[in-house]
Formats: sequence, structure tokens, C-alpha cells
Amino acid sequence: MASSSFIPFAVVSGFFAALSSVFAKLFSDERNALLHSYISQQFNLVPEKTSLMMTRCVCFLLIFGCNSAMWATFTKALNAATSSVQVSIVNAAVNFSASAILGYLVFDEPLALRWWIGASFILAGTILISQSQKRLEEDNKKHQ
Repeated sequence: MASSSFIPFAVVSGFFAALSSVFAKLFSDERNALLHSYISQQFNLVPEKTSLMMTRCVCFLLIFGCNSAMWATFTKALNAATSSVQVSIVNAAVNFSASAILGYLVFDEPLALRWWIGASFILAGTILISQSQKRLEEDNKKHQ
């Protein structure tokens, strides 16, 4: 398999990880109350307490579904990659970015420059570790 064939799986995995976080926050956030109120008003088929429970159950199922999809695609990415560090870097970058963008879109969370700088440092550190691991593996192969 080509060395970059893991990238689509790692990207999808990172996105599902971010989506799982969104549904976890919606599970207990006040927006959950807004969502179940909307459902109650629009459909008027179920009592408000029942719609709250249904909304939370849907969020819980979506958390479970996103986590399952994340692990399935992450495992496929690991199988396609030459190094687990490569997969982790791509996954983390997508997860950080998608979490920030979804947080902004869904929860009106600010995209502070300080957050982006911190995320960049974390990713840069991960990349540096990856590069040093590659060099170490190459040196070990030369000495064998």
C-alpha cells in the first residue's frame, strides 16, 4: 500500500472524534433543552419530559456512533500507515481544527489566537517527535 493511503482514514477519524465531542457537549448543554423544546413545539406528539429524554438518547447514540466510526477509521489508518505516529499527527490536526470550527459554529465558542497557537505547538511537538523517531529507526536499520 502507498505510504499516504492512510491519510483519508486518519482525516475521517479525526472528524468523527470532533463530532463525538460535539454530541457529548450537546448531551448536557442548554442547547439540548432548546432542541427538545423545538421538537415538542413542532410535533406536539410527546410530552416535554419525554422529548428531553429522547433528545438525550439521540445524542448518546450519536456519541457512540461517532466513537465507533472514529475507532474503525483510525484502525484502518493504522493498518495502512508505516508508522502510528503519522496517523496520530493527521488525526490530531483534524480533530483540533474540526473541534474549533464546530465549537464556533454550534456553540458560538470564540476561536482565540491563543488556542490556535497552543494547538500549533502541540502539533509541532508531535511532528518533531515523529521526525526523531524516523531518524532513530533509520539509524537502527543502518547499524543492523
